[in-house]
Amino acid sequence: MSDNNEAMLNEAYDLDNLAKALGGLDSFDMEKIKELQEIQANMADFLIDRFAANIEAFKKHMPDVAKTFENYRPKKTMEFFCTGNGIPNLEFIDTHNIVYKTLDPFALCRIQIEYILKENGLSQIRYDPEWDPLGQIHFKYENATIKIEKSVERNRKATIEELKSVPNCFMFGVGLGYQLSELYQRVEIANLILVEPDLDMFFASLHTFAWDNLLDYLEENHFGIHLMLGQTPEQFYIDMEQYYKMHGRFLSGSYLGIVHSFTKEIREIAKVIKKEYTSVHTGLGFFDDHLFGASHACNAIVSGKHFVDFRKKLDKKYKNLPVFIIGSGPSLDNDIPFLRKNQDKAIIIACGTAVDTLYHAGIKPDFYACTERTPEIRQALDVIPDKHFFDDIILLASDVVHPNTLDKFTHTAIFGKLDEPFYTFAFRQIKEIQNIKLIQMMNPLVGNLGVSGALYLGFENLYLFGLDNGKKYGTESIHSKYTALYQKHGTSDKGGSYVTDALVEGNFGGPFETGYYFKIAARNIGFILGVFQREFKNVTCHNCADGVKIDNTIPKHSYDLNFDNRAVIDKSKFRDYINNELTTRINVNMEELEALFDHDLFDSVISRLQNVLEKKATSRTGYVQLFEMVSEIITDLHKMEKTSFIGDCVDGTLQTIFIIATRTLYNSLDEELVLSKVSEIIDIAIEFLEEAKILYKHTPHYIIGEHHKYYENGMLGIDTKRVKAPPLPSLIKLKKNDYVDPQQVFEKRYE
Repeated sequence: MSDNNEAMLNEAYDLDNLAKALGGLDSFDMEKIKELQEIQANMADFLIDRFAANIEAFKKHMPDVAKTFENYRPKKTMEFFCTGNGIPNLEFIDTHNIVYKTLDPFALCRIQIEYILKENGLSQIRYDPEWDPLGQIHFKYENATIKIEKSVERNRKATIEELKSVPNCFMFGVGLGYQLSELYQRVEIANLILVEPDLDMFFASLHTFAWDNLLDYLEENHFGIHLMLGQTPEQFYIDMEQYYKMHGRFLSGSYLGIVHSFTKEIREIAKVIKKEYTSVHTGLGFFDDHLFGASHACNAIVSGKHFVDFRKKLDKKYKNLPVFIIGSGPSLDNDIPFLRKNQDKAIIIACGTAVDTLYHAGIKPDFYACTERTPEIRQALDVIPDKHFFDDIILLASDVVHPNTLDKFTHTAIFGKLDEPFYTFAFRQIKEIQNIKLIQMMNPLVGNLGVSGALYLGFENLYLFGLDNGKKYGTESIHSKYTALYQKHGTSDKGGSYVTDALVEGNFGGPFETGYYFKIAARNIGFILGVFQREFKNVTCHNCADGVKIDNTIPKHSYDLNFDNRAVIDKSKFRDYINNELTTRINVNMEELEALFDHDLFDSVISRLQNVLEKKATSRTGYVQLFEMVSEIITDLHKMEKTSFIGDCVDGTLQTIFIIATRTLYNSLDEELVLSKVSEIIDIAIEFLEEAKILYKHTPHYIIGEHHKYYENGMLGIDTKRVKAPPLPSLIKLKKNDYVDPQQVFEKRYE
């Protein structure tokens, strides 16, 4: 998947620059305004009448906006004026800043919009065929839609003016609204997200622009508009994400970005867009994964293993203990001496393969953090030869962990994974499940769980080691030399999540090589730390890894840390506290869990979605509106107790298909061609939903690996009219080799 949001930030069409080319106000003596008394008087009456009409329109269409601005008092002193043409313009008196520095604001806005539509195409996500390692119908149908999309040669020179349709437009800055008239006269805008941080500016537009006509037009044509007014950058991101959740995340995959006015506040929001926008459509989830997640969660609940208890808080005597969160990045090798020496003075969380690293370095972790739900995790753990090594290590995981991995551990601290649909579904219906503490931001990599897990357990004094999220510029190794899984057992750490194709700032300065998943991982660590630091003032995090710079952490080399005066921790007593006080068993049986998954209701709901999709559409914009309709139905499903899981189950796969279909819609200027191709993609979506009905009947017993027993003849499901079932992939098994680990029994090392 690739993405590009740079076009949204293009300053080539800055209003002030365009005004200079058009002819600025230099030739007009502002004092002459006083001589235009009749024109000014007419303008004043016009402004009053237009404001009144707009407020009435907003009362009808957006009552909250009308309530905010009906009696609004601007914070800045502003004055409307016009030149001889009578077109209202605006000056902020205190700063002498004029909104449109030209004699003719209409002409300036027209030139800006013309330039944008003639010079820009849509920014869009591109998907490439994905490898399916497990046997999942999501990839079966996704890859079929990608094949159709790629059959239409993409016209990279196609402009918005030629396409005459935009699925989603981001506009920053309302100005006096004149550019909106120009935009809607020239192209169809299925959805507009208008961002204006300055409430005074939007208030001014209510006096100048015919919002009443625009709102009526949008309603008549079923076009969407979302106003984001007066928000900080942080509020903006939350609102943006909620908008896409409600109307369809597919919309974030195809957009036109317009910055009407480059103000200081808008530049700050633009930084958020540049940094965070891709996260809106990253990790959409998909059908099979949700079946696996729910089935694994149900297995964990009935296993008798311990979950982190929502009703309990970490004892004060443990809150400020140092917590070493350790990944297996290459910089960990530099910190091994420090970790050996001080391993008894801190709580140690080994993230993923770091448990292998620490075993061979002579360092005993207290927790093993695991995010993956796949069965090969157990195989990786079994590589460690000392069969008693895990006896006193606590598994730190979410409920989606594979049953085989769960069985490896006597002691567990399991969270409910908040972004999995199972918990919002089960929480509403089974009271006992409400005792499980939920966790967020534990993906995409296991280091995210290490940090989030420590924070949600209640620890406030964190130290990061080996969470490099890439590698030093010009080096090759992506893992510590102590990690036998990669160094001795032939497991590859190339490709996939480990691709490093970008340079960013390092934690201790200098360029650092990172990649897509690494960047998201670092971003999510910084984000969750920021959340906890705002809520709990004592939360600190020292980043000792010579890796990617992470927000809200303090760079610190391990050799600058002084632990000489810290007390040794009674690890046995701490483990007993976790087992007996902070975690608990969940007393729910499998029959109660099975009753949650109403197979007949699933069939009924999915048939409704199929019926909507079968209506098809006759235009680009029509298909965008169809995808929105389905997305909004799914949003409504999520609001209801009995259907929330059903909607979430199919949403990720459908959003992925809609992203690919929307890209196809705008691949070519040949509208007849792309409409026929998207019709085929919709047929595939309908076929996916039909096969989903078959698989859903196996929930909550759809365990990864074991799920192959539900397929016949070694093929991945059924053949449909448009999609042939591929062979089931062989499950991943670690290669056996002749390597004999010299460390058959674990020994702590302090030097």
